[in-house]
Amino acid sequence: MGPDVSWKYYSVTLVIIFLNFINGIFHNKPCKHVHPKIHEVIHGVHIEPAHILKKRSIDQPLRILLYYDDSVYKLEEDKFELINNTVLPEAVSFWEKALMVRSTENVIRLNRKCENNQVFYRKGDWYSYCKNSCETRTLCGEVQVPEEHLDACRTCNASGMNCTNHDNAGTGIIGADFVFYVSAMETERCSKGQTVAYAAHCQQESALDRPIAGHANFCPNSISTKPQELAILLSTVKHEILHALGFSISLFAFYRDSEGNPLTPREDNGKPLQNTKLQTRQWSDRVIKTIIRKDWVVHNGTIEREVQVMVTPKVVKEVRNHFNCPELEGAELEDQGGEGTVLTHWEKRVFENEAMTGTHTQNPVYSSLTLALMEDTGWYTANYSMAQPLSWGKGLGCDFVMKSCKHWIDNKRSNQNTLPGLARKCNKIVKTDVKSYKLKMF
Repeated sequence: MGPDVSWKYYSVTLVIIFLNFINGIFHNKPCKHVHPKIHEVIHGVHIEPAHILKKRSIDQPLRILLYYDDSVYKLEEDKFELINNTVLPEAVSFWEKALMVRSTENVIRLNRKCENNQVFYRKGDWYSYCKNSCETRTLCGEVQVPEEHLDACRTCNASGMNCTNHDNAGTGIIGADFVFYVSAMETERCSKGQTVAYAAHCQQESALDRPIAGHANFCPNSISTKPQELAILLSTVKHEILHALGFSISLFAFYRDSEGNPLTPREDNGKPLQNTKLQTRQWSDRVIKTIIRKDWVVHNGTIEREVQVMVTPKVVKEVRNHFNCPELEGAELEDQGGEGTVLTHWEKRVFENEAMTGTHTQNPVYSSLTLALMEDTGWYTANYSMAQPLSWGKGLGCDFVMKSCKHWIDNKRSNQNTLPGLARKCNKIVKTDVKSYKLKMF
């Protein structure tokens, strides 16, 4: 590649950085995924023993059951038809084609919520027991789980004795691997920002910790039926579904290796340690590592920048291949945006229009990197034919992904006598005083 061609290539890349930066300031819509706190997730749903599930191949196409709360049927007719006939079917179909799980041969019956979240686990018993009594209602997000989906109420007295099965189990969930409880309520979260929908998991099975139930809420006042906004709405719903299926700070500590063994050590109760600050379970450095980037160039010098990097094996292989950087430790996670964005998305500076970054942009893509992460949960295998190409940063090497944007731009400029055209604007951008982007972007 001659010098003129090379410079044209980098000039185009610099222009893209500039345009995406401007777009990010004025047009991007942030994802405000609020991960479920420890007390909001019910664990220990018994389906089958771990030693049986581990032996099964992960080759069952994911089956998602949708259960509508009454609020969905109260939507305006055009909004209901959009959600029911287009958005949910297409979003669910995408992930059912993209992901496979270990087959579940038994009926799924979800656990009942225990009074004050007080639970007993008896040695040698597959089931959990509530202290004294079960709650009269079990919620998943805003939706009350129907009685027919619930297992029997099992209780012990305050000393963990006199344990009883109250024999009020429902018929259960048949022919599904995950159930989504869907609502359409104008909640407090809907009033924050430009929230259209949000989702999270609410119950996990006991053998391998896979999430098996979750909720999704649509904010009625934010649903647009304009044809030109359908693509972003559909991508948003796909994005939120994936948070419930595995891409969430509340699930990282439960990831497993290819043999079904935990990547994070467990306490005597079978769960990882608690992180009281984040109100979730703490993952090990086999999942996420803290990396210090030294000599990180900013507009007025250099700093040390701490980044959190997903280091699970398929993610590492995929991200190294994408950037053509064999020394890259893993895929960087978002470090800004507050709760709901930090750690639960790919880093925007590095992955730009990957759909699992923290802001929804034009032309979002679900790339092979995101599918690799879902495989690294230990719960799924991925159909990579469903991956969409991610062009941002592809093949640009270690400096692009491991150094600041300013360093990368300055380095390309130093190899040329001039900085032509719109590329000069990129040079101005790296000197900007837009404080919320200064360190992050450059």
